[in-house]
Parts: sequence; structure tokens; C-alpha cells
Amino acid sequence: MTLPAEATRLDVALAFQRIGTVFWHDFAAIIVLGFVMVTLPGVVLALAGTHAGSTIVATFGGMLRVLYVVIVTHGVLARVDGRPQGPRAFVRAGIAASPRALNVALLIGVMTVLAMVGLLLSGLAGPSTLAIRATIVAAGFAGAVLLVAAVPVALVERRAPFGALGRASALTRGNRGRVAVVLAGFALTVVPARLVLAATVYGTGASAQHVAAVDAAMTVLSPGLWLIALFDLLAWGVGAVIPGVIYAGLTRD
Repeated sequence: MTLPAEATRLDVALAFQRIGTVFWHDFAAIIVLGFVMVTLPGVVLALAGTHAGSTIVATFGGMLRVLYVVIVTHGVLARVDGRPQGPRAFVRAGIAASPRALNVALLIGVMTVLAMVGLLLSGLAGPSTLAIRATIVAAGFAGAVLLVAAVPVALVERRAPFGALGRASALTRGNRGRVAVVLAGFALTVVPARLVLAATVYGTGASAQHVAAVDAAMTVLSPGLWLIALFDLLAWGVGAVIPGVIYAGLTRD
């Protein structure tokens, strides 16, 4: 892929079209790989609950998801560059290229975990909880807008983690509103659907205690467990396509 020094105007309509097109054409590789790297670890963690070893499973699962995003991003970049790959080549080439971007992806993952911890701790803040959570969510979304292209930058331009973050931020300059539209469109599709699914599995307005009780009673044969796991698989699959598409849109001639 050519590497223009300056970003071009992001075509939002084209970005949405490419997200759907790339996901459809590479559906087999994205979904099969996601089932192994996202769904199965998620199911194991859900069944482990708070038992010993669940932290290890959660950490390992998180690292697999980070690697999953890197592999899918590499395949997306190849397709939008006119070099589509079959499922096996998609996975093999992505794994081979992953060391170039794994560090920056893990760094972003750490930032995400810290934001999630902040959301959990904000529950202790009493009346100011809503304001604190809104601030954390807003800051997280702003960070996503700035850094969404960091993994593709590391893969294509072979930059070190902090260099990739800086380059990604520079690429979005002048395009941040359009990048925000793409990310918001994804969020506004996934989040409400996820809430409806949660209401279906746990019941409308279920308390945290009820959700915990339902989770504790789930087995590998529970339909609710697999409904949530497969929905998350689709969400992760589509979401993993977005960084590569945005990078391609920002660096096209």
C-alpha cells in the first residue's frame, strides 16, 4: 500500500460500504478465526465465573482478542489494496505480520482495560457516578477516534508503538468528525442490539444480582450463553474490520 505523507478526506459513505463489503468477502476467515480466538475463550470465561483460574483465562482471552484484531486488520488492508486472500492465507499472513503491530495493539488494550476499571470503580462514587461514567465514556470514544488507525499504521508503516500512536493521531487531524461518525455508527448499531439481547437473556430491568445468578447457573448447553457469545463474535468481527478501512480511507491517493 502506498503511504501518503498527509491524510486525505475520509469518505464516510465509502467507509461504511467497505466495512460491509470486506466483512462479507472475508466472512469465512473472520468468523472462523473469531470463533477460536473470541468466542471459545469468552465461553470458557463465562463458565469459569469467579473460580480459581478465571483471571488467567480472562488475560489469555484478552490477548487473543488483541491478536485477532491485528490479524483481521492485516487481511483487510490486503483486500482494500487489491490483494484479496483465501481464508488460510488470510490467517497465515496475518499471524506472520502480527509482531509488527502486537505491541501497539496491546498498549491500546491496556488503555481500554484501565478505562473499564475506571467505569467499575465509578460505581463507588455515589451521586456523581453518572457524571464520572459519562466522562470516562466520552474520553474513551475520543481516544478511539484519535487512535483507531494505530494498528494499521504499525502494520504498514512499521512504526514503534508510540510512533504509531502519534502517526495515527496525525492522520485523523482534519478528519476526526468523520472518523467519529463511522465509529458512532458502529456503536449505535451494536450497543442497542446488545442491550436488547441482554434483556432477552436476563429479563428487562434485571438487577446485577439477578444477572450474576443467571450467569452462575449457565452451562455449556445454555442457549443464552451461546446467543451472547455469537452476538459478540459478530460485533468483534465487524469491529475488527473498521481500523483497516479507516486507515485505507485516510491514506488513499
